[in-house]
Amino acid sequence: MTGDGTIACMPGYGSRFWADRTADNRRRSHAKFRGDTSADAVVIGGGVTGCAAAYALSTAGLDVVLVDAERLAGGATSGAIGAILPQPDAQFLPSERDAGMRAARAGWHEGRRSAREFAAVLSKLPNKCDLSESHLYINAPTAADALLLKREQAGRRKAGVEAPWLNAAAATQALNTDSAGAIRLKDAYEYDPVRAALALAGAAAANGARIFEHSAVSRTTFTRKEATVVLAGGKIRTRGIFVATGEPGQVFGQLRRHVRRLEGFAVATHPLNAQMRREVGGRAGVMTEVSANPHWLRWLPDDRILFGGALAKPTPPRNLQKALVQRTAQLMYELSVRYPAISGLPAAWGWNMPVVSTPDGLPWIGPHRNYPFHYFALALGWHGDSLAWLAARAAARYFKGESRREDEALGFLRHL
Repeated sequence: MTGDGTIACMPGYGSRFWADRTADNRRRSHAKFRGDTSADAVVIGGGVTGCAAAYALSTAGLDVVLVDAERLAGGATSGAIGAILPQPDAQFLPSERDAGMRAARAGWHEGRRSAREFAAVLSKLPNKCDLSESHLYINAPTAADALLLKREQAGRRKAGVEAPWLNAAAATQALNTDSAGAIRLKDAYEYDPVRAALALAGAAAANGARIFEHSAVSRTTFTRKEATVVLAGGKIRTRGIFVATGEPGQVFGQLRRHVRRLEGFAVATHPLNAQMRREVGGRAGVMTEVSANPHWLRWLPDDRILFGGALAKPTPPRNLQKALVQRTAQLMYELSVRYPAISGLPAAWGWNMPVVSTPDGLPWIGPHRNYPFHYFALALGWHGDSLAWLAARAAARYFKGESRREDEALGFLRHL
């Protein structure tokens, strides 16, 4: 017992809050793929991106097969912060500089629109995922940070991207932490990403989609007429492959040069006691910072806090346990700096996850000339949930021959 009455427990190093929150008996198990079959579209990857694609494609009338190497929602989805944000992870000005105005503007405009659409879809599914409206606050803790954030705001406004400003007093009151000003964006949502992915998969199955777990893809091949997805247990012939693996991996190795792979860490705390809740005060929405290596914070059910950051190069497996202990302690210290009232509150979970992005901060969403019949949704960043729905809807249009000009803006052609 600590001096303020909290219980000093060791965190579950390597355990993920969202995965532990959904018990196995709330999951439907799916068979391993065996045999040969055909489908209009094959989705590779069963996280929130893949499940959203399976739902969107099956709703569009396509015969869909989804395969996942492990189990649904067991990868990066379970390590997310649980937020649908109205923009990519990156800041606008660097993305505009590196990717050009058209791509950057598409990332922000389409990201915001897709956030609203994705939330509307999730709200109508029979299985709920604790969806609630929120705001995204981009905070400037210091006066120097505020100057940077003001430039960012000016760049967004010049491009027609909304960026309402909160002055220091209003931001400090909203966030209950040091602030010299902040951008506050609406059309953000908080939710349980694991339950959302499972709900989408269930809705896709109700549409006729066939779903398989523990079915790793070894390679894909193609001719002029069709493509084939090759697994250990068989093959699937198709004219549409949606790749929702987050990163290229071994199967699409030649695309690895297009992505940047880092590793992030996150903690979820024990519940705040009554005194902490009083001192912390009101709770804003999702908070991040104007920084090259920002932190992300959101409140969880039962008066917990989820706090992530500490982006770095991937940790070698032999050093992972040590890194988890160190990064968990680091994040809890940094959280207590922002909210001194919680000093002494222990972490209940501490985990790592891959964060795959691109040099310009925008995702790869679209086809690639070296892979006929494929549609990729890669490098969505740590918080690319709205982009997942953007990719799912764009893929449905692509496979039905109904693509829009806007669908090309975030594709590979921006650098080819």
